[in-house]
Amino acid sequence: MFSLLLVAVLAQGPLTPPGPPTSPAPDAGVADAVVPPLPVASLPPATHDLFRRIQGRVSQVRIIERRSGTKSSIGSAFFVSEKGHALTNYHVVSDVVLHPEDYTAELDRGDATVPVRLLAVDVASDLAIIQVEAPVADFFRLEDREPPQGTRLFAMGNPRDLGTTIVEGTYNGLVRDALYERVHFSGAINPGMSGGPTLSGEGNVVGVNVATMGNQVGFLVPVTKARQLLDRTLALPAPPDAAALRKSVGEQLMANQQRITDRLMATELPKQVLGDYRVPGRWSPFLKCWGDTPHDPETPYTVTSYQCSSEEDIFLSSSHRTGVVTYLHQHVTSQKLGAMRFSALYSTLFSQDPDPVPATREDVTNFRCKSEFVDVKGLTVRAAICLRAYRRFPGLYDLVLRAATLNASTHGVDTSLTLGGFSADNARKLARRYLEGLSWTK
Repeated sequence: MFSLLLVAVLAQGPLTPPGPPTSPAPDAGVADAVVPPLPVASLPPATHDLFRRIQGRVSQVRIIERRSGTKSSIGSAFFVSEKGHALTNYHVVSDVVLHPEDYTAELDRGDATVPVRLLAVDVASDLAIIQVEAPVADFFRLEDREPPQGTRLFAMGNPRDLGTTIVEGTYNGLVRDALYERVHFSGAINPGMSGGPTLSGEGNVVGVNVATMGNQVGFLVPVTKARQLLDRTLALPAPPDAAALRKSVGEQLMANQQRITDRLMATELPKQVLGDYRVPGRWSPFLKCWGDTPHDPETPYTVTSYQCSSEEDIFLSSSHRTGVVTYLHQHVTSQKLGAMRFSALYSTLFSQDPDPVPATREDVTNFRCKSEFVDVKGLTVRAAICLRAYRRFPGLYDLVLRAATLNASTHGVDTSLTLGGFSADNARKLARRYLEGLSWTK
């Protein structure tokens, strides 16, 4: 690639044979002046040289199912201390956190596989610290700060079990208005590279590979989050057991939902116009909102939708996601249906269950619901609020709120709010504030 060619040219000397210097043409101007080459120190490194120097610091993480003794999933990790500490993603080792009786983890060091011990996790940032028993001589340094936007970077990992790979890309800064801090990396991060390092040209870590949207759109955990977790881990008086690790996940989830609740409750709930109604609009910058009205001449009614979602979540397991805020409004109106037929249509829309936060019966209990008619500043609303508890993390719940206005015969608003991973008190508090955002302009 071009950087390698430039280095080779500079090393070999000029392309023309040596001879006396030539004079510029009489009419030569500034544009024709010879630009001196950049000094070698300021040029990007050759990728193969960087890879050769540091590949031993990156390993494949294998999650081993105890009964069969075979790997059930893979990821990447990289050493960050001489005592054998390595960074990876929480989602790579989540089975070890939630099912330590069924899963264990090991590192593939090339010539051997070695067991690792799980020491700490940051579930909201999707990070984990593991450790091998023997010290290591070669490890990465974590950068003190984020690089400038546009910096050339190198991501490493083990994509699709193909061995250690290095990929070039560009640092594009923190994702704007994100609920969970992520760096936008324009490079190919593929399954199996999760937990691997993304490096500066000097070979220092500037982020941790975490996710991809394909088409050269990747995401990193900021290096500041990695440094904070490593510092906390090095300060531990003793390695935690499995119960303590799981308890720390619950505490982190509880702190995260409080952070989101405080942020929303401190913000005035904006209003969005839907027909003759006002509904909750974009409550916070971390929410992304869209609207649409399908046009079908054969349908005797019109539904205009407005939806807002945090778009990001927290990975707990392959079957359970949490830490989300999403809501949907549907303004339904008809000039062709009479009051009876419209009422039947409206009731059908209200009875449809919104998509809850992904989870299984192993993760959560069944929903328990309460339905009642409420008065929202003179607007009569039928509301149903449902909660389900987290089995592994006491005190956390998913909430689904359904509400429909009841003030008109051939138009109305049906709305739903979904909260994932909140305390019961905070979930109800947010639901009340949400309902207060409904109003009728007539």
